[in-house]
Amino acid sequence: MGQGAQSVASLIQLLKSAAQQSGHRRLLICAGDAAWCRQQAAQMIAVMVGEEVLVVAEPCDWQNVAVISGAACLGRLGCEHSNIIFDAHAGFDVDAFGAISGTVRVGGLLVLLTPPLDQWSQFPDPQYQRMVVYPQQPADVTGHYLQRLVRLIHSSDQLSVFSQHGPLRLQPCATSLPEVTEAIDFPCVTTCQQQAVEKIHHVLRGHRRRPLVLTADRGRGKSAALGIAAAQLLLEGVEHIAITAPAKKSAEIVFKHARQVLGEQHQALKRLEFFAPDDLLRTLPATSLLLVDEAAAIAAPLLERMLEQYSRIVYASTIHGYEGTGRGFAVRFRDTLNKRTPKWQALTMAEPVRWRADDPLEAFVFRALLLNATPRPPKAGDELTTCRIITVAELLASEPLLKQLFGLLVLAHYQTRPWDLRHLLDGGNILIYGGFAPDNCLLAVLLIAREGGIESALQEGICYGQRRVRGHIIPQSLSNHLGIAEAIVPVGFRVIRIAVHPDRRRMGIGRRMLRFLEEDAVKQGVDYLGTVYGASEDLLHFWRDASFVPVRVGLSRDGASGTHAVMMLKPLTATAVALVDTARRRFAAQFQWLLLDELKVLDASLVALLLPMLRAEITRFQSVSLDDLPELWSFTRGQRQYENCVHLVKKVAWQILACAAITMPDARLLVQRVLQGYSWAQVVDSCRLPGEKRARQLLRELVRAHCHVIHPQKQE
Repeated sequence: MGQGAQSVASLIQLLKSAAQQSGHRRLLICAGDAAWCRQQAAQMIAVMVGEEVLVVAEPCDWQNVAVISGAACLGRLGCEHSNIIFDAHAGFDVDAFGAISGTVRVGGLLVLLTPPLDQWSQFPDPQYQRMVVYPQQPADVTGHYLQRLVRLIHSSDQLSVFSQHGPLRLQPCATSLPEVTEAIDFPCVTTCQQQAVEKIHHVLRGHRRRPLVLTADRGRGKSAALGIAAAQLLLEGVEHIAITAPAKKSAEIVFKHARQVLGEQHQALKRLEFFAPDDLLRTLPATSLLLVDEAAAIAAPLLERMLEQYSRIVYASTIHGYEGTGRGFAVRFRDTLNKRTPKWQALTMAEPVRWRADDPLEAFVFRALLLNATPRPPKAGDELTTCRIITVAELLASEPLLKQLFGLLVLAHYQTRPWDLRHLLDGGNILIYGGFAPDNCLLAVLLIAREGGIESALQEGICYGQRRVRGHIIPQSLSNHLGIAEAIVPVGFRVIRIAVHPDRRRMGIGRRMLRFLEEDAVKQGVDYLGTVYGASEDLLHFWRDASFVPVRVGLSRDGASGTHAVMMLKPLTATAVALVDTARRRFAAQFQWLLLDELKVLDASLVALLLPMLRAEITRFQSVSLDDLPELWSFTRGQRQYENCVHLVKKVAWQILACAAITMPDARLLVQRVLQGYSWAQVVDSCRLPGEKRARQLLRELVRAHCHVIHPQKQE
C-alpha cells in the first residue's frame, strides 16, 4: 500500500473509531477534481472491505460497489447504512443528500466528494439543469447556494476536510458517552419509542376522540413505533388497522417493523392496510385505528376530514424532514385539534435510535439545508410597515435574514423542501418580496416567478404540443390547454408562495403584499399577475377577493393534498385584459363538459365558488330563450319530469349558480345532479336527503325560487 493509500486508510480508521467511541457519525469532505476524488474513494472502499458501502453517484463511474442515483435516495428513508459516499461531481441534489444522511447508523461515515472548495460554486453542477428557465442555459445559473455551503464547511467544527490541494483538517474529538442502562422492552430500542408504542395502544384502548400526535426528527424510530404498535395490536386480535401516508413508499418502514414483530404470524399483516389519503376519504373504510404517517406532507384539509371521520387516530410527523415540515403541521393543525378534539395527546420523540444525541453530522445537515430554520417572533404591536424586494446578495450576507425567510416558507407550506432553498438562491427567474416590521422583523414573504416574454416564433409549436420550454407554467398552459397561441408573448408574474408569520395571519398582510406586488409589476411593465394552487374554499375566497379570475382547473387530483390545481389571473395591461377575457371564455366553455367527465369528482363547494367568477361567460353561453319559458314553468309546477327537460334545467342551473346567492346544500344538489350528472341515489346520499322523491321536489323548488336571476333572450 503506497503512502497516499496509507494516509487514506489511517484517516478512515481514525474517523470511524472516533465515531464509534462517541456514539455518533462522521462527515468527511473529500475535495478535488473528479478523478482524484474517485481514486480516494476507491481506497476508502478498500479500507472498509467487509463493511457495507453505498455510493450515491452515476452508476457508470463506479464498479464492484452498490450505487444508486440521487433520485433514489428518498426511497431509502427508514433504511440503515454503515457507510455512504456521495459524489457531488455527479450533481449535488440537496434533497437526496439530506435524506440519505439520516440513514447512516452509529459509527458510520458519510463521505462527500466535491470539486475543490474554492472552485465549487463555479462548477457546472448537473443539478443546474433543473433550475434553468427558457431561454437560460445551465451556465447562466448562479452558484450562490454552493457559496454559502462552502462558507459553512470552512467555519464548521462538525466535519473533517481532506483536500487534493490543501492540508488535512480533522474534526475535534468528542468525549465518549456512557452506555444507556435503562431497561427497554424489546422490540423498542429507546425509552421514547417505548412511550410512543404505549400511547398508540392507549389511543385504541382508551377514550374515543383523543388523537395522538407523534413528532420527531429523522432517526428517532417514529415510523418503527407505528409498525411495532400495529403488529402488537394485530396479535391481540384487532380486526383492522388502516395506514395512510403521502405515498405508499413512505409507509414501507411501518410495514417492515410490523412484519418483524409478527414473525411467523405474518398472515396478520393482511389486516394492516394502506390507503392513499384521497382514496381513504373517498372510500372511508371501516377500521379500528387509523395511522397517519408523515402527516406534515398531507394537506391540512385532508387531515381535518380524517379527524371528522375517524374517532381513533394517530398522526405522526417528522419535525425537520424531507417530505414536509412537522413544525408547520404543528402550528397549523393545533387549532383544529383544540377545537374538534380538545383532549388530544402529544409526544415528541427526542432520543435518536441510530446514534446518540448531539450528533455532528445531523447538526451540520440541519445548518446546510436550514431544516431547523425558524422565523423571528414579532414583538407585541409589530405591524407591517415596509414592503420591498429582498436580493439574493442580501440573503447571502445575512444568515439570520435567510433563516427568517426560509422559516416562514417552511411554516406556510407543507411540502417545502431543501431543494426550495437552493432554488431560492440560484433560480434565475425568482423574485423575493419581503414585508417587514419597523425593527426589520420579517412578517411576510412573496415568492414570484417571472414568466412569458417568449418569442412568437414558438407559438405554433407550444400551442400544438410539439414544443415545450422549461419553466413558464402559466403561458404554456394558456397556449396548450386553452389553445391561445399568443399567450406565450405577454410577461407575467406568477405567485409561487405567500407566507405570513403565524402570529400575524388574518390581519390583511397577504392582501397588502399583493397590492405592493401589483404596483411594482406595473412599474416594470408586467402584463398580468397569476397563481396556480391546490383549490380550497379559503384560498378561492382569498384570490377572488384580490380580483383574480379563474382560467383553468387541473384535470387530476394531487395524491397528498387531494386537490385540483386552479389557475387564476389578474390583468394589468390592455393586452392582458384581452388575453384573460379569451381565457375565461374558453375555460367556461370547457368547464361544462369537464364537470361531466374528468372533473366529476371536483367538490361541489368549489364549483359553486368558481361559477360566480365566470358570470358574464355563463350568461352568454347558457342563455335561455323566451320560447323556453313555458317548458321551464311546467317543470317547476311538477308537470314535467327533470329527465324530459334536462337540457333546459342545465342552462338554468348554470345561471342560478353564477348569479344567485344560494346555500351550500342547495348548490351541492344543483352541481352534483345537474352539472356533474350524479345519479339520484348518489345525490340523496351526498346531500343527506330522505329519498329520491324529496330530491326531485327540492330541485323544482330551487329552480322556481331563483327564476328571477335568469335572463331570457328573444329567439332570432
